[in-house]
Amino acid sequence: NAINWSDLNWERSYDGMRAYSQSKIAFGLFGLELDRRSRAEGWGITSNLSHPGVAPTSLLAARSEIGRDKDTLGVRVIRGLSARGILVGTVESAQLPALHAAASPDAKGGGFYGPKGPGHLGGPPAEQKLYSRLAGAEEARRVWQVSEELTGVRFAADRPG
Repeated sequence: NAINWSDLNWERSYDGMRAYSQSKIAFGLFGLELDRRSRAEGWGITSNLSHPGVAPTSLLAARSEIGRDKDTLGVRVIRGLSARGILVGTVESAQLPALHAAASPDAKGGGFYGPKGPGHLGGPPAEQKLYSRLAGAEEARRVWQVSEELTGVRFAADRPG
């Protein structure tokens, strides 16, 4: 299961990267459910997903065991490839899929966008195949329901406004 439903807030056993991964999956499922509900209810809201590919950001460096105080081989390789425009993106290009998903007239509701290059690690934004972990409609509905419960906010079934 992509989401640890029995310990959503990681109170029993915390693993930073697994928690980060789960939060991204939940965010994606919520976004897809928002798009589905908007279409069904005629809200006029479009929700898309994106991923940045790989770029030399501080995400890996923030983990003490990987690189907070260490200049690891992985960090050096990503930085070097990015500086040479090989395979991975730059910090600037990593923003483009999100901008495309949010503002491009070509972006379709419920779409998933990321870098077009080899392995989807870098390159210009393009529509991508949805990750299998995001394909579960029942999980998406459950994320929506749990989000309403945890925030105390009910997203009305009728048109907003």
